[in-house]
Amino acid sequence: MKSAQRGVALITAMLIVAIIATLATSLALGQQVWLRQTQNLADLAQAEQVRQGAYEYAAAVLLRDEKSALTNKSDNLQEAWAQPFPPLPVEGGVVVISIADAQARFNLNNLVQHGQPVGDEIEIFRRLLAQLGLSADLVNPLIDWLDADSNTLAGGAEDLDYLNLDPPYRTANRPLRGVDELRLVKGYTRKIVEDLSKHVTVLPEPAQRKPINVNTASAEVLAAVTGTDTGQAKQTIQARDNKPFENPGEFQALYPTSQLLRPNTYNVKSEFFIVSVETRIGRIQRRTEALIERSSGNNAKADVLWYRQPSIPFTLDEDKS
Repeated sequence: MKSAQRGVALITAMLIVAIIATLATSLALGQQVWLRQTQNLADLAQAEQVRQGAYEYAAAVLLRDEKSALTNKSDNLQEAWAQPFPPLPVEGGVVVISIADAQARFNLNNLVQHGQPVGDEIEIFRRLLAQLGLSADLVNPLIDWLDADSNTLAGGAEDLDYLNLDPPYRTANRPLRGVDELRLVKGYTRKIVEDLSKHVTVLPEPAQRKPINVNTASAEVLAAVTGTDTGQAKQTIQARDNKPFENPGEFQALYPTSQLLRPNTYNVKSEFFIVSVETRIGRIQRRTEALIERSSGNNAKADVLWYRQPSIPFTLDEDKS
């Protein structure tokens, strides 16, 4: 009897020890998760502060360039802002900064100004589409999306077309807010938007058109501006690599017989720049980009107009747009 009692007591003790051990393990695991969550929140807060500092640093670099008496004749790829920045160490991690000229790309909002289509810009966009192997049928739906009226252009689309979709929506009839908005426009599939995104941009609604900077534009964009082919555009790029254009006249001199080159569509200076910032703090890795507008003159300043996380590309088995 005593032996049985001792056995029961031993089993009870073992059960109590097992329960205590399980509770201790659960508490330890919960504490570890809590500590990791706390650390992640701290790293995220630090990454946000680093990001803000990175944009201020980029703005300072752009302002220093604008105020330099030696480099402010033009904005080109030989200047300090256009060079690769080395990774900058910060407490607990690193930050990587890059600056790109937003005016190296075609501004889609140039297509319509004050609610009305702009012929010169439309022709440049048509030529850019051709350079990329895309259909000119994409032009009119975008103009209808941007212009102020409800008149449908040939092959275009207005409210009636979009309200018949599932889900229905209406035409914007205003400037684009971002390149991704193209996915709402008739004919613009995901693949088309991805192909275009390397060569187009969206700048704020202009009081005047924002010309393309021929010192920084790609061969495809230069070919669209000049109405030539990419072969000649690449020769232009080689020429500017040796000596960047200091004024629009130097660029025009390379195309003396061109009937398609329009003075208001190109320049050698830029006001808008895209700054990309990647922060790696602890387990947190975050990439954001911002649009910075830099003014010129004695009171030059650089303002961050917006910042956002770039969209994550993904593919579907079938794009039904």
